[in-house]
Amino acid sequence: MSLSDSELAGLTPRQIVESEASEKRGRRIAVGGLILDILQDHGIDTIFGIPGGAVSSLYAGLVERPQIRVVNAKHETGAIFLAMGYAMATGRPGAVITTAGPGITNALTGLASAYYDRIPLLMLSGEVPTTAFGRGALQEGSTNEFDALSMVRNITRFAAQVTRPETAAALTHEALRHSIDDLSGPTFLSLPLNVSSSVVAAGALFSGSKSIEYEIDGAACHRAVNLLLNAKRPLIIAGSGGRRDTEALIDLVDLTGAPILVTPKAKGIFPEDHSSYLGILGFGGHESAIAYLSGGVDVILVCGSGLNDFSTNGWSSLVAATKVLIQIDIDAARLGRNYPVDLAFNAPIDAILDRMLSESDGRPAKRTLTFSGVATLPAQKSAKGMLTTIDVALAMNEMCPSDAVFTSDMGEHLSVALHYLKICRRKRFVANLGFGSMGSGICTAIGFQMGAGSRRVYALCGDGGFLMYGSELATAVQMELPVTILVVNDSRLNMCHLGMHDLFGASTDMTTQLVDFAAIARAMGAEGLVVQTKDELLAALAARPAKPVVLDIRIDPDVRLDGSQRNAALRQFRADPGPAN
Repeated sequence: MSLSDSELAGLTPRQIVESEASEKRGRRIAVGGLILDILQDHGIDTIFGIPGGAVSSLYAGLVERPQIRVVNAKHETGAIFLAMGYAMATGRPGAVITTAGPGITNALTGLASAYYDRIPLLMLSGEVPTTAFGRGALQEGSTNEFDALSMVRNITRFAAQVTRPETAAALTHEALRHSIDDLSGPTFLSLPLNVSSSVVAAGALFSGSKSIEYEIDGAACHRAVNLLLNAKRPLIIAGSGGRRDTEALIDLVDLTGAPILVTPKAKGIFPEDHSSYLGILGFGGHESAIAYLSGGVDVILVCGSGLNDFSTNGWSSLVAATKVLIQIDIDAARLGRNYPVDLAFNAPIDAILDRMLSESDGRPAKRTLTFSGVATLPAQKSAKGMLTTIDVALAMNEMCPSDAVFTSDMGEHLSVALHYLKICRRKRFVANLGFGSMGSGICTAIGFQMGAGSRRVYALCGDGGFLMYGSELATAVQMELPVTILVVNDSRLNMCHLGMHDLFGASTDMTTQLVDFAAIARAMGAEGLVVQTKDELLAALAARPAKPVVLDIRIDPDVRLDGSQRNAALRQFRADPGPAN
């Protein structure tokens, strides 16, 4: 029995904790329920997934915990994408339950995406009873069969199988710790059915925690900030790893007077109406970024980017400092991986930036910089009088709320979204570019909308992506989410079609029949509209019903984003890519 308020009033905090632990140890609980209680203790209030016999004990525990919202997805990778969006919106780890066998293999693409985008997430997977291991049981994933643990280990921060009921609590705490630490990412627990159904003591009191302390080198921070202050042509390159402290990044730009460009994955990390913003370098990038780099840069500070092919136009030689290249990253493996580094910091970016700001000697030296902010390409028009993807992006800038959240799926529209969508301080842009999975932008938008409160989320996707993961629209309808999905419908896998023509001069047929996505949306219970004119597009964006909306926007497939960076990052897909410029 729990202590009364009057009894609690006479106890010290330590006595209260010990009393609660004693009471908990006196209770018996199924392992599945114990794990769910630990998730609740970490603030997890929503679980995504698809049920199955191997996870029946977890779902039985959810019946007894109605305060946990259960979202039944339509595909396991869709469930992980939904959980990723919810985690990004709420700042809490996403949680996913899948059954054994295909429940695990179906989720692998989602796990890889969460891993490369460093999204905190815990996947709980069912498994056949340990007594059936090696006997060819249906959906068995033991080492005797397809070995589920080996499959997931390279795309998770932590993966383990709970082989004894007594270890379940400790392993759950460990998985959550790895998910939310500085590197963050997905973790995985395999739960054999006989273990998750076992009844154990509610658990010992868990106290203490593991942590890594970073020793910040003040002298090195002093040198770094003053190199930027005294540079003739400095530059800051921001990657997605810098999202934890965008205000410090803004303060550093204001202090040093250095212009800043961002990688495609980091779009929105820096307000795009700031006078020092040069735009994006890499796929979908801006000529203003190339123009500044072409003039030579003596000091470069890279914050939270591994400078991969997609963000440097195939490892362009322009991204080279004539004097010093400084790199900050929490992941030591990314330091100096693609460009020689003169000064490297392996620590949280926010800690280094804050220390750099405090170590500054003053204002920047006199310099003449030749840049005038970000420059977008002129918007091309359709010779056929049709809408274009560029028209869609510009209309979103004009009509969407000032605190809107934009997601982009993978496809030709991504380059347009990166180039033309304007993300200022109150807006947010999400594209899961770490792994580049089609469909991720659709499901992430739905999950984000669940945790976004009054903010409205807009997903920009292609017809190919919607055909892959549009089934999660039914989840959005069931959850009554006011998410808007804009399908740029060109009846073609256009990014691949155009890329093949650019690189090889020809392509196989990548067209599809014209699909009425608005009719599909209505059949699922959402609002669906076919949009063919600018007035129809503006009116559709102005109307914001309290239910999911799909805009089936018929566009001219031959109008695309041009510019020097359109195919530069794709050059390595040729057998002989040639030198990068």
